[in-house]
Amino acid sequence: MADLLQQSADELFDPEFPENGSVLVRPGRAGARSGHVYYQGYRRDGGETDRGQRFARYIGRSDDPGVMAWVVRFQRIKAVRAERTTTVRALIGAGVPQPDRITGRIIEALAKARLFSDGAVLLGTAAYQTYGGVLGVRLSRALSRPAEHDEGRSARIALRAADQIPNLLAALRGIDSSFAPIASAADVVGTTRFRNAGHLQINVHVASELAVLVDESVQSIVLHGPGIPVIVPAPECWVVSTLLEQGWCINSTDDPNQAFARAAEVIEALSMVGREHALARAFDAAWHRALKAKVDLRASVQHLPAPARAILQRHAGIREASSTPASSSALRPIADSA
Repeated sequence: MADLLQQSADELFDPEFPENGSVLVRPGRAGARSGHVYYQGYRRDGGETDRGQRFARYIGRSDDPGVMAWVVRFQRIKAVRAERTTTVRALIGAGVPQPDRITGRIIEALAKARLFSDGAVLLGTAAYQTYGGVLGVRLSRALSRPAEHDEGRSARIALRAADQIPNLLAALRGIDSSFAPIASAADVVGTTRFRNAGHLQINVHVASELAVLVDESVQSIVLHGPGIPVIVPAPECWVVSTLLEQGWCINSTDDPNQAFARAAEVIEALSMVGREHALARAFDAAWHRALKAKVDLRASVQHLPAPARAILQRHAGIREASSTPASSSALRPIADSA
């Protein structure tokens, strides 16, 4: 996972020349000193399938140093992607979480559009699925499993500014032209929603309440294709935000029981790797946000399983208000996993 993070995103994408194509050098006319370089690729027809229309694009003469430099870079991108894809498949085979296929394609499209390079932050379940790599533990397969029903599929992203939304929508429609804006629920302040014909929903946040998730963020990898470099909230900030959201019902598509279970798992992971101090700082900073949002953060904490509540009691000064059944943790260090 560390190797995937260290490699530059610039070695993965060329928006003008998708990596599903190839380079063709055709000889010139008889007696010509150079040939002609073409790119052959496939345009997607839209929707969630891989069908596409083949096309060719003229690049230039083979004796042009600039053209041959482009050929070298394109071949390097294909080679790097192939090597990384092998690594990603091995991690997935070992049980490391991945998004469902269409969500992974969309996250890759957003990365190709350089939204993450421009400060966008991946949120929600897709962010949670990456925290095993961030923290060096293995998250439970059950909690990381993508939504089974089309109506429940969603992804969330935070942008620094609203003027990034047109770029995001263009990236979505490059994957599936059926993506269109839909009306936002009254309790989702500052959110723009898009949905495609397959009922996949993208929630785009630009609200100031999410500023801490953008400012306190870390690099991570989504296990799709060659491993997509993304930005996600720091794990401790994600925990606090999840608890606030459950109190405020900002994301009604989430199953509350699953949301609390995921938050508990990340709390236990942070404790396992010795980052309780980060949890304490995140909760210290959260109380003002909770008051502003009219959320009883302490009440949300009480919905966590007992082991996670005990960690917060010891390190974040949150006292028990009730007792709930304990749960057995599925966490273990990645190095100890089969």
